[in-house]
Amino acid sequence: MVKDACAQNILSGRVVDGKGAGIYYATVAVFSSSDSSVVQSISTDEDGAFILKNLPDGEFYLYAAMLGFEDKKVSGVRLPNDNSTPVVINMVTDANMLDVVEITEKLPLMEQKADKLIINVEGNVTNTSGSLLDVMKKVPGMLVVNDRISLAGSGTPTILLNGKSTQYMDIQSLLKDMPGDNIKKVEIIHQPGAEYEASGSGPILNIIMKKNSLFGTNGSVHVGVGKGELWDYNTGINLSHYAGKVNISGGLGYSRNAWVEDLDLIRRLNNIDKQVDGIYTQSNHDPNTPNSYRGNIRIDYDLTKKHRIGFGAKLYSNTNERTAVNTTKVDLLDEETFDYNLRTENDRTSSWDYYSLNPYYIFEMDTSGQKLEFDLDVARYKVDGENTLNTSSSITSELDRQRYIQPGDTKIFASKLDYTKPISKSFELRIGGKYSYADLDNDLQSLYFEDNSWKNNVSQSNHYLFEETIYAGYGKINWNKGSWSGTAGLRYEKSNSEGMSVTIDSMLSRDISKLFPSFSVSKKINDVLTSTAAYSYRIDRPRYSTLNPFVYYIDPFTYETGNPTILPELTHSAKFTLSYEGQPFFNIEYKKSENAIVEITQQEDDSEEAFKTDVNFSNRSVFSTSLVFPLSFIKGLDGYGGVVVSKTMFDSPLEGATFRRDRWTPTAFIQIEFELPGEIDAEIGGWYQGRSQEGIFDAEYLYGTSAGISRKFLNKKLKVSLGVEDFAVRFWHARVDYQQDMDLVSSWQAPVVNFRLSYRFGNQFLNKKKRREGSASEEIRRATN
Repeated sequence: MVKDACAQNILSGRVVDGKGAGIYYATVAVFSSSDSSVVQSISTDEDGAFILKNLPDGEFYLYAAMLGFEDKKVSGVRLPNDNSTPVVINMVTDANMLDVVEITEKLPLMEQKADKLIINVEGNVTNTSGSLLDVMKKVPGMLVVNDRISLAGSGTPTILLNGKSTQYMDIQSLLKDMPGDNIKKVEIIHQPGAEYEASGSGPILNIIMKKNSLFGTNGSVHVGVGKGELWDYNTGINLSHYAGKVNISGGLGYSRNAWVEDLDLIRRLNNIDKQVDGIYTQSNHDPNTPNSYRGNIRIDYDLTKKHRIGFGAKLYSNTNERTAVNTTKVDLLDEETFDYNLRTENDRTSSWDYYSLNPYYIFEMDTSGQKLEFDLDVARYKVDGENTLNTSSSITSELDRQRYIQPGDTKIFASKLDYTKPISKSFELRIGGKYSYADLDNDLQSLYFEDNSWKNNVSQSNHYLFEETIYAGYGKINWNKGSWSGTAGLRYEKSNSEGMSVTIDSMLSRDISKLFPSFSVSKKINDVLTSTAAYSYRIDRPRYSTLNPFVYYIDPFTYETGNPTILPELTHSAKFTLSYEGQPFFNIEYKKSENAIVEITQQEDDSEEAFKTDVNFSNRSVFSTSLVFPLSFIKGLDGYGGVVVSKTMFDSPLEGATFRRDRWTPTAFIQIEFELPGEIDAEIGGWYQGRSQEGIFDAEYLYGTSAGISRKFLNKKLKVSLGVEDFAVRFWHARVDYQQDMDLVSSWQAPVVNFRLSYRFGNQFLNKKKRREGSASEEIRRATN
């Protein structure tokens, strides 16, 4: 320690572990002995060294803090001091850290933050294997019916992967086929702020993948098997190394997340006198055994204490071969015609590959939180599919054969820049901009078999190209004053899209420029109760698959088609929330959408065929109220429960008439976690939804359940889990009586039993939850922020 020429002092030293090795990135803070205020703080370099300059005269004490070590206090530091010997601070490994430390105090399943609800699914007992769709079932109020997901009272969510859009992907395939073993948590954002894209009409579900935060070299391996109607398999390995300036993590995995989709229809065709003259009973059984492979790597590097660069890469590859079988019984109530049966075998071969590259740069300008972030994303999503329909009839020996070949290629480029500036302790400014470009190419080739050869079906084939460019900029303020806090933001988005059917030489261009405001205000009523009111305005642009005017036959009488003229949906959303001790408690929400995008079925006027497509409803309103409660207040229990009551209202012209329907729908859900004798963790859960109005579909009540147990062995390194999904279930039943007469039942494989073994190894697992309250690290963080 030496005294400088200007009566300002320099204090130097080194922070070391029990072996005398320097500890990188430890925090060293100087506190005034008179009032315990922080005078200055700094982080150590790679050798554990530090130099604190321009210190005033006086008496001080030092605090050194580093995750994984006990905090160290050095008292009796007086300045000036002629002793120039550097201070050596010896730190001892935290008593809560072993060679491998298990996080015994796990994160709560739900965490309510200022702007989002976080669901920590990583340690969930029944999340033992499966796909992203299986993980979605762990979200409170989430209803998963085959490949459709919705949040009770809030509608269809917008899915993000690590904050990245899935707008141009086949989200159904992504949810069903992408393995869920690498997911850490799910963020539910009901009222997205200006920093988020304005796309979507329901809440945002941001799926956060696992990221390494453990020092040293660590890893985990797992293997799992499941059995429903079909067998599931999954295995994977994850490795990480965090030392000095470098943090590297990556993994490889394989899964066969089998799923079954069954659909039963009864369609009654009416004559001009509205009398039934034909009944079509259709049953479709579609078993799937996709093979999915994943690989990911992430590298973070600290150039200096303020500058960080990083790079991430992901690859998912999926192949699926299966045969769907459809049977149709045709009862014609005309005495002059014969009844007959059809059987269609739909042989499908499909594959998709998704890979992304994500370089980034972060500049932490100072310790107050001023920060500049630049993010770049390059992604590609390639699909290739072929399916052949072979239809036989009970009244003819001829075999009707159709084939569809559908390669697709999606290229995505996106970049964004975000700047955060704390103006004061009670006021923060955020501004940013984003540019994204998407290029999609889908070439549907429809063929029919005639004269021993396949021939092009010109009326159904379609080569469709789509380009979209979006420019966006936003500004947002976060503020707090006493017991009040809030946000206010404004986002501007300008999109230019162009869809072209090469086959029929038609083009549709659409330019949209809009401002999207959002704000929230919170009031801390007392020590445990907080109220929040929030508003947002958003746009739901049609998906590429919706705009593509393809025709895809499921069987000779049923097909799907796109709608190139569909308009974007615009939604105003307002919500009031009461939180108790940071947990969601009571909510009231109202949404009003113009040009709502709704899935419908329609009957061809001049044929026996029916089809499914998306259309715009001029008005859709949803009012909901919910009560959500944690179960931790019951001794020995954890988890949550909740009730949602919502009313959905439709009012829109449709097919020459007015569709006007509304219905109240109750929803209840519960997830209970507890410990059984023998250190066995257990959980059981279930959900119920009453009768609901889903566009033109009048849906009956349905419910689902799950349960699981797990235990740890080998010094808690090995975890054995057993779970069962839908041991009690009622499938989706619905009726359509608007200009049609149809009953539907959609079902899936149930129950499904899953078994999983996972083993963790390495130098140490960081026990963040065991940090002592009031430790120096927390004290330093509060003081310097």
